[in-house]
Amino acid sequence: MINKLSPELLNVVRCCGVEKLKVVAYCNDRRSFRALKNFGVVREYPFINAVGIECFPHELHELVSVQSVKYVLESTRVFTLDDGLNFGEVSNFNSNNRLSGKGVTLCVLDTGVSPHLDFCLGVNRLAEFKDLVNGRDGTPYDDNGHGTFVSGVAAGSGATSARKHVGVAPEATLVSVKVIGAEGESGVFAVLDGMQWILDNRRRLNIRVCCMSFGSTTLDVNDPLKRGAEVLIKNNIAVVAASGNSGINRVKSPAASLEVIAVGAVDSADNVAEFTSRGIIAGRQKPEIYADGVEVISTVAGASYGKMSGTSVAAPYIAGACCLLLEKYPSATPQRLKEMLLRSSYPNREGKYVLRL
Repeated sequence: MINKLSPELLNVVRCCGVEKLKVVAYCNDRRSFRALKNFGVVREYPFINAVGIECFPHELHELVSVQSVKYVLESTRVFTLDDGLNFGEVSNFNSNNRLSGKGVTLCVLDTGVSPHLDFCLGVNRLAEFKDLVNGRDGTPYDDNGHGTFVSGVAAGSGATSARKHVGVAPEATLVSVKVIGAEGESGVFAVLDGMQWILDNRRRLNIRVCCMSFGSTTLDVNDPLKRGAEVLIKNNIAVVAASGNSGINRVKSPAASLEVIAVGAVDSADNVAEFTSRGIIAGRQKPEIYADGVEVISTVAGASYGKMSGTSVAAPYIAGACCLLLEKYPSATPQRLKEMLLRSSYPNREGKYVLRL
């Protein structure tokens, strides 16, 4: 039974810890959830056949003895991947006037979204807001600012700046799912809640692209964020994720998944930003593609703009580009979108593929 525990959890058990743990337990199928009702189940994730459990370390032995439990691993922390907002207007970062993303729905899984005029003026493109942190569904809000910035890079209209600050897909429909709190961090449980919500509502809202500008320490092959993202991809949702801001050989999850479109950051001269997490995973370069991620301008709360750096900024640029491609090629699969993005990019001096529209 001991091989059902991740190495990290095995160390916790050996150290005889006394504090409660948050763990993710994979099961044979959804029917298996019933067998775990006495183990402190606090979340259910049918889309990856897993449950979230709060239990003491000594209870893990009993948990893994349940036949329907396949594997148990820790719930790590999840963080936004930016260097903080600086307010004030600066130069434009995109001026694509051909395709606009019209008719394509982008879901931003983040800290929420402020009802900025660049999303709401004229036509309200904020189709839905779901708050899985504080339960305040209905009126969109963002108590951190990160999600609003990310949404603006991908789909801001530039309406309040006379189109000086325009997002990549300024007519795309936006869905905001808040899974990260005011301090810019969260737990795996909340992010999996968001992924489950996206899967359950994808047809109703016609969600085709999901932007994840956050990351956690990559666990083993059973990493729940990677697995969750891959389920979304199998259901025809392109997942675009920030690679991380921790430098070489520290690619974050879910960007570490080979199926996810992982995005790194470059500066205005196409130099890879030093902070960008990058490396070789299973023989393949990660991230696959790079975009502007240094001193980028986008929407902040109210009707203003701010500046931010990080792979969090680069990921929505590529998510917006996916919306443009889906406007022109609505039947394109996530795998096909990745291929088209790479063909549309060019190698910089380091041989990294950069996309500029």
